[in-house]
This record gives sequence, structure tokens and C-alpha cells, in this order.
Amino acid sequence: MHLLTSCLADVQFFYLRHTLNHQAISLENPIDSSSPSSLPRSSSPLSPEILLVVGLFFFNIFLLPAGLLYTTLLSPLFVLLLLKEKVWRPFLIYLGLSLVFAYQHFRTGVDTGAYMKSYILFSSAFVFSLWVFHFLRQRHEKLQQYFQQITLYNTFFVVLAIVGLLLPVAREVLWYDVPIHAAIPAFPRLRLLVYEPSFYSLLLAPIVLYYFTAFVFSSDNQHLFALVLLCFALLLSLSFGVLGGMVIAILAVFVLNAGSLLRRKRIFYASIYLFGLVVIVGFLLWNFFPFNPVVDRVGKIFAGHDSSANGRTWEAFMLAWKILEHTDIYWGAGWGQIKIVGQPIIVEYYNYEGEWRDLVRIPNASAETLASLGLLGLAGRLLAEIGLFFYTKVYSNYYRMILFAFIFLYQFTGSYLTNIYEYLIWILVFLPIFPQFNRR
Repeated sequence: MHLLTSCLADVQFFYLRHTLNHQAISLENPIDSSSPSSLPRSSSPLSPEILLVVGLFFFNIFLLPAGLLYTTLLSPLFVLLLLKEKVWRPFLIYLGLSLVFAYQHFRTGVDTGAYMKSYILFSSAFVFSLWVFHFLRQRHEKLQQYFQQITLYNTFFVVLAIVGLLLPVAREVLWYDVPIHAAIPAFPRLRLLVYEPSFYSLLLAPIVLYYFTAFVFSSDNQHLFALVLLCFALLLSLSFGVLGGMVIAILAVFVLNAGSLLRRKRIFYASIYLFGLVVIVGFLLWNFFPFNPVVDRVGKIFAGHDSSANGRTWEAFMLAWKILEHTDIYWGAGWGQIKIVGQPIIVEYYNYEGEWRDLVRIPNASAETLASLGLLGLAGRLLAEIGLFFYTKVYSNYYRMILFAFIFLYQFTGSYLTNIYEYLIWILVFLPIFPQFNRR
């Protein structure tokens, strides 16, 4: 423990020293506390509150069977904490909707065991998301501290993971050696202590987008160091879905707000430099390093020959619709029925053999919603997201707009129904956080 404290203190000191070098404060020119350049007072990296946040962020599946989270096991505690705060109305609404869908599903016919298991897992995700919403709503002014400490811990873990490449046991635990495509040789991709690199990248996405927004809107480069560290970790994980989603989200918000954003000299020149850099790097990779994994994967995605990208996008919706044709188009097959009704459909489509026959799933949150809850469930999901976009005035804040664009797109290219980290991002989107990024 002493060694861990010492290492984290060294990382924090190096990070803060770099930050404070760009933050000269004088009596004649004080920094506005509402400015993105301002840093809140840093919490200790080993304080109970920070350890809770970091533990939920990095260790939620550590040493547990696939599909089980510590937050799932702690669901009864979260229920008690919410009821103690007199939060009961969301539970009544959730139970009411659950009964309506359950009536329709059982009337059609379902496997009861699979249904109840999946429903309990989704309910635990709902309970945790509700608790996180109230936790962050009361502490949203500390969110910058949480992001800062997660960045520090992530840097420490990435360094350990890089060293761990030399040790077979550490490499197996912290890295992912499964090929990203059958035609591309396997190479290690960073995942730390989560399921796979795309999941790890999704965890980092809101923090990377925060530091990107802070860097763009600040008058100096104090956030650049943290942004570089996080981007380096993203590149080590090489999740094209997350990376592509973030780029598209940033571009979409920029294009929609180009008139006001380009009036800022820093953003204007940064846009020119960034565009030039992307063009030069893309040209060099495509012409001089055409056989590297990045170019190979991008080329296969655009050619429609990438099985992973296809399986997470249009094939997922096609298979979901086939499941609906065997059950109920409007209400869906029901919780957990993809593995029952969808098993022969998915196995036949992909020609699965052996153990793959028992691992059927739809790796797309929206398509899984469609298969499980039908057209009504998917329509309700999208209407809730769009309605909350306007109700919580997401459009009034650049960071929340970028985050909304990213996670709205991502739900059509990956994730799954019980992914609490996707719901965490939705919570960040709909909370009134980081007012320094408000449109003016």
C-alpha cells in the first residue's frame, strides 16, 4: 500500500506540476472560477470517495464471472440508499412498465428462467444508474476532480500494463490478443481489467471528450498533457467504434455550431492545424505503410468486408428483425429470449459450431432493445433520449452536445442492454454539468 501511495503521489505531482506551469495566477489577473482553465482543489488519490469512484470505474468486474458486476451484487444497498433519500417514484414507473411488457411477453410465451435472469440483471443496471444519477446530481461540481483522479490512476495502470507486456500472466490479464480481423495478424490491444478494448475505450470516452473540450475552450495548453495521456491509452486499445464515434460527434457539433465557434481564434487555427494533420497522417499511412493494422481495418470497414463492424451494425438489426418475426413485432421476444428464440437463427446465419453455438448475442444496444422489447421498446428508448435532450437543454452546452452525439451514435454500433457505463454517459449528458462550456 505504501508503494502504491508513493507511485500515485509521484504521478499526481508530475501531472499537477505540468498543469500549474500553465496557470500563472496574479492579483492583477485572477482566474475566473467558472473558466475551464480553473482546477478545483485536488482530492487525495486514496481518499474514500476517490477510491469508490476509481473502484467502480476500473475494478467493477475484477475476479467475477462474465456478466456479473460488483454493482449488481450491491443492488440491494443502492435500493436502500435511494429509499432513504425518498426516491421511490422512479421505481413505481419502472415496475409499472415492467408489468405491462411482462404481460405481453408471457402471453406470447417465454422461457421463464432466462426471462427472470435477464430482467434481474437489467433491473440491477437500472438501480445503479438511478443511484449514480442522484450521486452525481449532488456532487456534479466535483466531477472535474473525479476525471482528474481517474486520469491519474489510468496513467499509472497503463504504465504497469506496458511493463506487464514482458510477463505472460500480466499480458493475458491486461491485454487483448484476439485478432481484430481474420486477415490481420493478432497484436496486443489494451483492455486493463475489463472485458475487451472497446469496453475500456468506452469508459475513457467521456473523460477524453471533457479534456478535449476543455483544451479547445481554454486560453492555454494546461489540459493538453492529460488529453495526450488519455489519447495514448485509447490508441493502445485501438477500438475503431469508439474512436470513430468520438471523431464523428466532434465534427457534427462543430459543423452545427461553426458560425459561433470559428469566431474564436484558438478554435479557428486549431481546426486548420488538426485538419492538416489528419490529411498528412492519413496520406502517409495509406501510401507508405499500407499494411499496418489501422489502414487494413479501415479499408475493410469501408469495403464492407469487416465481420466485426457488420455484426455490430446492420447484421445486428437484421437478426433482431428475424427474431421479431418469430415472436411479436411490437412487444418483442422478451428479456433473455435472444438466447432462446434467437439461438437457431444466429447459429444458422453465422454457421457457428462447437462452443460458439452457446455464445449467441446481438452486440448492439439498439438492436438488442428491438429484439427484446420490440418496436415499442426501441421507439420508447429513442423518444426518451430525444425528449430529454430538449427537456434538459443539452443543446446549450458544447460538452454535453458532443457527448450526446457520441453515445447516440454508439448505441447503433455496439454496447448492450445492461451496459451500466453507457447509462452513465447518458446521465452525464442530461445533468447540468460544466457550465463553463455553455453556449453564449
